[in-house]
Amino acid sequence: MSKVKRILSVIMAMVMVLAMSVPTFAADGKATITLKNFEKANKVEYMQIIQKDETKTSGWAFVNGAGACFTAAFGLNDSDDAQQQVIWGLIQYKDNSVVLPTGVTATEATAAKIDLALSKVAALTGFTEATDKDKTKIEVSAAGVYAIKAEETGFTYKTATAYVGFGEPYPTLTGAEVTAKKSPTSVDKTVADDDHVVAIGDIVTYTIEAYVPFIDAANTDNRAFTITDKITGADYYLAGPNSVNSVTMEGKDGQVGEIVVNKDGKGFTIDLSKLVEDTANPNAGKKITVTYTAKIKELTVENTAGSHTADVEYGGNNVPVKLFTGEITLLKYGDSDVTNVLKDAEFEVSKDEAATPLKFKLQENGNYRYAPDAEDASTVVKTNAEGKIVVEGLNVGTYHFKETKAPEGYSINTDGKDITLTQTGVATGIVKASDKLNDTKLNALPSTGGIGTTIFTIGGCAIMIVAAGLFFATRRKTQK
Repeated sequence: MSKVKRILSVIMAMVMVLAMSVPTFAADGKATITLKNFEKANKVEYMQIIQKDETKTSGWAFVNGAGACFTAAFGLNDSDDAQQQVIWGLIQYKDNSVVLPTGVTATEATAAKIDLALSKVAALTGFTEATDKDKTKIEVSAAGVYAIKAEETGFTYKTATAYVGFGEPYPTLTGAEVTAKKSPTSVDKTVADDDHVVAIGDIVTYTIEAYVPFIDAANTDNRAFTITDKITGADYYLAGPNSVNSVTMEGKDGQVGEIVVNKDGKGFTIDLSKLVEDTANPNAGKKITVTYTAKIKELTVENTAGSHTADVEYGGNNVPVKLFTGEITLLKYGDSDVTNVLKDAEFEVSKDEAATPLKFKLQENGNYRYAPDAEDASTVVKTNAEGKIVVEGLNVGTYHFKETKAPEGYSINTDGKDITLTQTGVATGIVKASDKLNDTKLNALPSTGGIGTTIFTIGGCAIMIVAAGLFFATRRKTQK
């Protein structure tokens, strides 16, 4: 019996040794992958890419076609051994304190290699849509590694991984937490003018905000990122007094790009491809801010911005920024009769009590356009056959019309006329104002400074002498 007991003891010891040499796992249950920053996604999908397999040297194996994606990304010919080398590399990437068993080879895992592999995985079939309506969790029942991808209008997501009880030694089935890394595809354009009303010649400041995109790590041939701008009704003003020309990225000092104006002057391109050349996408999601100035030259200005990356045009939903000028109409009439319009009355126009009159150029349609920088512009504006003066290209403010020459037969209205251009909220079109000014007819009175003045003076004196004579004659009769 003692021999039997000794034999049984040896057998039990051998069983225990063998048991210790085989990877063990906790019993399957449920684990929660907690999702952060996924709540606005239109759809979240997941797929297990590594599962436990006690027949493998690592205790893990690729599934659902992910192995070939990883070996290709890691620069290996696909095989079972190569996939195990990658898995051991992932184990060490997750925990660099892990000591490899004797005879085991690991292929070094880097963020760039993993991103490249995940970009290939994202194209595989077999993903399952998460059922949590709040996009905050995924329930799984097996340990391993999960790939998670998401879709959201206006954003690109980086394919993420969740490590659920994955590693060496083999832990129990536990939850994991994944934070989404996403980048807006929108391009926002603003202008530093609250009411969007400007004058010709004004220098306005525009700002573009875009984000460095996540470009598929598998895309090694077309890693392009540009920001573009188009403008009508204004000229880019990138050098000179009060000019601004800036391209910056959050977290980095100095300029990260250069504005290059197109040959036609109607747009520019900023090449930021150097920010996405690293397949690990270290700059993805960082805000790019472009600030520049433009000089208004037309009555309306329209400006749009966009972005291009890896054969995808962003910013298509960006609302164009529109600016508008103001227009004033003055009607000149005579003898308090608005139907009696007066042609050829001349005026000077000044703004906000300024002494210097503004300069205008006569247009083909008869309007006078504000032209502060034109050498051939004039300070004189004249009523047309309809008795109107239309001045355009103005900003909001109060404008004084000073009459300098009245139509023939009429006197100058020395009061002139103040007309104010106002805008509440953001302008949606040309801002307009109008008013009218009356002139008094001279009624055939002799004109100032001629022979008529002399005759008029002599006649007046004669009347006064006669009146004085009658006064004194009447007084003498009364005294008698």
